[in-house]
Amino acid sequence: MKRSLSSLYHLIITVILVLILLETAILIVISTNAKDLTNLINDIQTAAIVFALILFIYCIVVYNLIPSSIKKFNKNIVKIINEIAHGKYNVNIDKAIEDYSFDPDKLSLLNSLKNMLRSINGFDQAKEWKIYEQDQRIKQLISLIPQGVLIALSNGDISYYNNSLRQRYPLLSEIRNINDLNFKNDFDRRIFQKIADSLRYGDNLYDCKIPDQDYRRLAVIKGSMVRNLRGEPTGGVFLLSFEEHV
Repeated sequence: MKRSLSSLYHLIITVILVLILLETAILIVISTNAKDLTNLINDIQTAAIVFALILFIYCIVVYNLIPSSIKKFNKNIVKIINEIAHGKYNVNIDKAIEDYSFDPDKLSLLNSLKNMLRSINGFDQAKEWKIYEQDQRIKQLISLIPQGVLIALSNGDISYYNNSLRQRYPLLSEIRNINDLNFKNDFDRRIFQKIADSLRYGDNLYDCKIPDQDYRRLAVIKGSMVRNLRGEPTGGVFLLSFEEHV
């Protein structure tokens, strides 16, 4: 039968007290029934040696049993905490709770961890929903802008573009890279080459004008780099305006 650490401790102390009382009782019996001093001394020595040996073996077993139990539990807790620390919030604590259901102290700790994970998962889900809502709001706002809007990563991968740009460039796709686009028209090639260079070097674009004298068109590009906390560019947002008959 499995016992909690506190009940195991009480059992160990109880057994030691029983052994001490038993030894005391035996010594009293020996001293009462002794017929001479020599036999009394021999019997007392024998009883003392036997009980000392029993107590020694018992202490050795206890000395290894309790640390082993604590070490096993601590190892399981450390494993769970490490998984949580590395972002794995779907850790199965129910099995550990079932294994240590006999120990109220350990069970209390495991239940606290389970409640903490439930709170983290709830917060993450709420945060995920909020981010999704914000993303949808931004995309809906961008879709209302008459100019073309393009959002791309530093490596050229297209993250998003609005309807205005989609109608003008059917070739665009959110699974494509700007550097892989192949336009037949030199005017369009120069527009996206300018955007690719801006992403590559992390430069903002301020009313960059790209004319097309043959077709009397003018593209005006405004671009702003998106940077991380270290100030490194991770992508860019570009606004493209087109003027006809310049």
